[in-house]
Amino acid sequence: MVSPLYKHIHKMHHEYAAPFGLAAEYAHPLEVLILGTGTIGGPLLYCLFRPDLHIFCVYVWVTLRLFQAIDAHSGYDFPWSLNRLIPFWSGADHHDFHHMAFVNNYSTSFRWWDHMLGTDNKYRAYKARVASARPEDREALEKQELDMVEKEGVKAERLAELGGGKAGMEGVPRGKLE
Repeated sequence: MVSPLYKHIHKMHHEYAAPFGLAAEYAHPLEVLILGTGTIGGPLLYCLFRPDLHIFCVYVWVTLRLFQAIDAHSGYDFPWSLNRLIPFWSGADHHDFHHMAFVNNYSTSFRWWDHMLGTDNKYRAYKARVASARPEDREALEKQELDMVEKEGVKAERLAELGGGKAGMEGVPRGKLE
């Protein structure tokens, strides 16, 4: 069952099915507080072990975290995007699928969590189907696949609003490709 937290808190962030960079910061105040704790948690943990953290370092850290969130919501995997440098980083393509499908790819940072928990199975299946298509058919197949994913996302969101179902994950084996 979908948590009521989605309906009342996270849904605001999902008003954008095809997000743009600044939509990363468009969220309910409670969600901003929760995610902000994660952002400021790095400097706080550092201060537990060393009391010499300079405020400039905190500003740089927070700025980099904001750029990471904007990058994940930009819709583009830029040459400087972290997923090009760090193999297990999510990136825009991965997170855009989450905004379309609603039920997959929850991570904006470390995609291994989605892989371990099976919450990237639809994404991996989609990528495998597109990769296995003939080059001349790839673009049309990708558009068809994304249209299907978006329709499933709309259905899943309706289920979530009604407070029932598993947010579109009905019949999806955990950790398995469809």
